[in-house]
Amino acid sequence: MKKRQKRPPKIFDPLFYEKDLWGKGVRFIAGIDEAGRGPWAGPVVAGAVILPENCCISGLKDSKALSPKKREEFSVIIKEKAIAYGIGIIESEEIDNLNILQATFMAMKKALEKFSSRPQFLLVDGNRRIPGIDIPQLALVKGDSLSLSIQAASVLAKVTRDEIMQRLDKEFPCYGFSRHKGYGTREHEKKLKKFGPTQLHRFSFKPVEKTSKNFAKKQLGKWGEERAARFLKDHGYKILSQNVRTRLGEIDILAEDSGRVVFIEVKTRTSDRFGRGEESISLHKQRRLVKLALQIMKSRKLIGRDFRFDVLSIDRDKGKEWRVKLIKNAFNA
Repeated sequence: MKKRQKRPPKIFDPLFYEKDLWGKGVRFIAGIDEAGRGPWAGPVVAGAVILPENCCISGLKDSKALSPKKREEFSVIIKEKAIAYGIGIIESEEIDNLNILQATFMAMKKALEKFSSRPQFLLVDGNRRIPGIDIPQLALVKGDSLSLSIQAASVLAKVTRDEIMQRLDKEFPCYGFSRHKGYGTREHEKKLKKFGPTQLHRFSFKPVEKTSKNFAKKQLGKWGEERAARFLKDHGYKILSQNVRTRLGEIDILAEDSGRVVFIEVKTRTSDRFGRGEESISLHKQRRLVKLALQIMKSRKLIGRDFRFDVLSIDRDKGKEWRVKLIKNAFNA
């Protein structure tokens, strides 16, 4: 039967639930909490702590309400006073394989496995009990503000995870992990879009999944343009510029061929399932490219010279070999 959460007295006692159990002869009570369910990167970490009867840790509260310095100070005190404590860590790859809820439960189980002796009762932060464990347990909503044991577990989990993210920041310095700890901050979002995801990121999380696809598409486009430039050089073109930007848009490659100015649109696709790349140049896009080309001609003092539009398509033949197709005079100005 699911144990129901008792209401604590109006005068707050952080040992209310522990004292109730101690009074019933239950001596070894483990408080359990996690850190890192919400971040886009890094592990989820669970802490489990068994405190001695009538333990007092003055000033301890939910880890999120403490400064990093205070959390580290309390972490030392908790480890000194605890009868036992354990830490469970589940990495991003496992989070993606399991989902974050099941990964959190696994981290909690790993934390409990660190105990040399089995606890008699579990106080779990949240509204769900840990599945697959035959130890009596009580899920406490906002438990990290109600139970000293859960608060202690919360601090150990948070301090451990922060230390991990500090180390990872040295391995991946461009992401700012030491500051945002993998959470979805504006800084993290910008870095993710600029550099793409790492093996630390959780690809099952929508923002990472979306950015990953966009980044892969962007990288594919860059690779295609570089390959196109090499192909054109090999076929006698003189490359004047790549990624020529104006307020009207961008031309992939500006080149010369036999004295003519050539504006080249590059289309790179991983397959021809939805048609060849050159087929995606609609009439509307053709008109926009013409306006763009005229603006570039004017800005570069090329007015009066002959010019044309070529399309270079790079795609995979039935998803296997890459093929390159150059269409000269793909459309009229």
